[in-house]
Amino acid sequence: MMNWLKKIQHLFQYAIPRTNYFKRLVWLGCISVSLPLIILGSAYYQISVEKLKHQFQEDSLTSLTQLKDRTESAMTSVEYQSLQLLNNPSLRSALGQPTFSEQFVTQMELLDYMQVQKNASPLIQDIVFYSSMSDTVLTNFYGKSTLENSTQLSSIQAAMNLTKSEGWTYFPGNRQNGYISYVRQLPVMRTGPLQGLLIYQVKASEIEKLIFQSVTNKLSESLIVIDPDNTILLHSTDSSLLGKSMNDLPLYQNILNYNGKNQSFITTNESGEKFLTAINKSSLGRTYISLWPEQELTKQLNWLRLLIVSSVLIILIFGIILTIASSKFAYSPIDQLIRYGGQLRNGTLGRVSGSGNELDYIRSSLAYLNEQASSLQNYVQKIQPALRDQFMMKLLLASNVVKLAEVEEGCRSFQLPLSGNFAVLIVRPENLFKEKRFFPNEGPVIAFAVKNVMHELIDYEHISEGFVLGEEERESIAVIQFKDSANETDWNQALLAYATKIREILRTHLSFDVSIGIGGLRSEIALISESYKEASRALQQRLFDDNRTIFQYQSKAATTERLTLFNYPKDIELSITEYLLQGDHLMAKQSLQLFYERIRISDSYNTAIYCYHILLSSIIQSLEEMGYGVLDNLGDNLFVQLKARQTYSEVQEWFIEVLFPIHKQIAEQSRNNSTRKAVQLVCQHIEANQGMPSLIECAELVQISPSYLSRLFKQEAGMTFIEYLMKYKVERAKKLLEETNYSITEIAEIIGYSERNLNRAFQRHVMMSPNQYRLSLR
Repeated sequence: MMNWLKKIQHLFQYAIPRTNYFKRLVWLGCISVSLPLIILGSAYYQISVEKLKHQFQEDSLTSLTQLKDRTESAMTSVEYQSLQLLNNPSLRSALGQPTFSEQFVTQMELLDYMQVQKNASPLIQDIVFYSSMSDTVLTNFYGKSTLENSTQLSSIQAAMNLTKSEGWTYFPGNRQNGYISYVRQLPVMRTGPLQGLLIYQVKASEIEKLIFQSVTNKLSESLIVIDPDNTILLHSTDSSLLGKSMNDLPLYQNILNYNGKNQSFITTNESGEKFLTAINKSSLGRTYISLWPEQELTKQLNWLRLLIVSSVLIILIFGIILTIASSKFAYSPIDQLIRYGGQLRNGTLGRVSGSGNELDYIRSSLAYLNEQASSLQNYVQKIQPALRDQFMMKLLLASNVVKLAEVEEGCRSFQLPLSGNFAVLIVRPENLFKEKRFFPNEGPVIAFAVKNVMHELIDYEHISEGFVLGEEERESIAVIQFKDSANETDWNQALLAYATKIREILRTHLSFDVSIGIGGLRSEIALISESYKEASRALQQRLFDDNRTIFQYQSKAATTERLTLFNYPKDIELSITEYLLQGDHLMAKQSLQLFYERIRISDSYNTAIYCYHILLSSIIQSLEEMGYGVLDNLGDNLFVQLKARQTYSEVQEWFIEVLFPIHKQIAEQSRNNSTRKAVQLVCQHIEANQGMPSLIECAELVQISPSYLSRLFKQEAGMTFIEYLMKYKVERAKKLLEETNYSITEIAEIIGYSERNLNRAFQRHVMMSPNQYRLSLR
């Protein structure tokens, strides 16, 4: 053992000899660099792991939100189509009727409507309707059959035994083919026995192609959609789990049993493998899960571990090379510095060749470091206000209670008081949608001007200090700190005077109006987020009072009592949509004013906004009832446009100047299309009945008056109905003269004319008699 210790000591002395400064410095430098590199590299590795986990959580929650939106859109579209089919009169009449199996006309109408629904969505593969009373099954693929002879026998029997009245499921026979089914037991609001079924067969791969490929780029990530009854509906990586219950799978059972508040957490399966898990639930009860194996996380950081090991090896190899080189080249900078110092003491510096190299280098390095330190100090002083504003914005926008330690550290760094008297004031420009002096992308310019004005005006008697911030392009925020000597009355007067001065200056010099919301006072800087929220709620009163511009927050105890007395003005909503359909925009405008007066009674911003959204939905629905494809002409999202309007005048002007003209344009286009379709239908009816229908019969067919039908013909075909009918009969008579040997009298009787009237019609349209026309052909 002693021999081994002596060998190690000898090797160490050889590597770092006491008599060679250079070798000692080389290995000291290698060790000094390697140890921090290992320690910092390990710390950085752990930090990187945590950052990757955090990044995964954000990415997973984002992808789950997109997955939820796309899945809900795809599935609810099928569910909505099933509701449309339920409202079909043919389907309703089929339920509970034993004779439905013999009603072939009703069956054809129902099959046609089912085909239209199938063609309307690329997801739907087949639609199955089953009436138990008549033992009748209707499908798009196979038409009509009895239950015993139907290819859907197993699916229908399984659907009849379902405990839920409606929902998505995998039938045993269809799971192998990759079909997922949406089932509705009929009737929907039933109190008696089950009378039938409505089944929508959807290809699961089509839904997966629609939602999975666009929401994830990570091949190892698994996205799962879970039904409210814990059945796996969709799985991005393992199709063998489709239709299985999560209660039978330990990994998913652990996820269901998770009771934490966070949407992201770590789950372990039965084999001990860890998964980074994210979960999101929809309002319809479906659960969306993202799984990512933790080992995939460590694989992404293999390069970092390899880099640390490689760096240490390179440093050690470099030390070995320098040690070997030092044995051949005797050079010691320390010795040179010692001799150089001696020369300085003895005054012989000028007699040494190459003197001053090391010290000059050290001196210049210290001077450079001093310059960089001064530059860094100046830069920190410049960015100090921006960092302070970021800290203040963080306090303003905090949704939860901010940690006291973070607040104290921030206040100490930016020299802000922890306690005092603070209030928040919000300034928002009014009606910039109609402002012609600015382009839409010049919002930052307006915000910059408003913040400058606010900053220049913070100079009132009772105000100690103020900070002007910007949360977005259309909003400027002032955090006001009051002097301790002032009382609450002085504080309120100072805030109102400051807000009034801002409004007057902006109106006088920039020529636009602003609305100002004032929050309540707070005694700690950590609580200014509460004052900010109060200022925002105060600004919501712009929807009810368009004459005021300054709003100070006041808690309203009577709001709940007013809401209990408030009823949504459904009658006025119906009047507005009816006036719009009639083209009477003046009455629609007056009814819109009545609508506002009614919802104003609620004195609740959220209630008023919801009422306006319901009105917008009703107007859009009235357009949708005009026919398919009408909603494609609406352009951008109207609900987003409405949400951007915050004041009474902005909302009213948007309805009158934007929505009502769009409604008028689409309604006129729809009427023109319906007119053209009516004329085409009458022409088809005339040809189908070989020119025999009368004007009254055709008018009853399209449900309009005979005189109006004649005018439509004149408008669309360039001739009246009688002229069109005469021309058709003449053309038919010409064909009979060419292809048959019927006499003129027989031909006239076939087309419904007398021989005299036929001669007149030929003279008018062909410029010759029927006999002359027949002779001209021979």
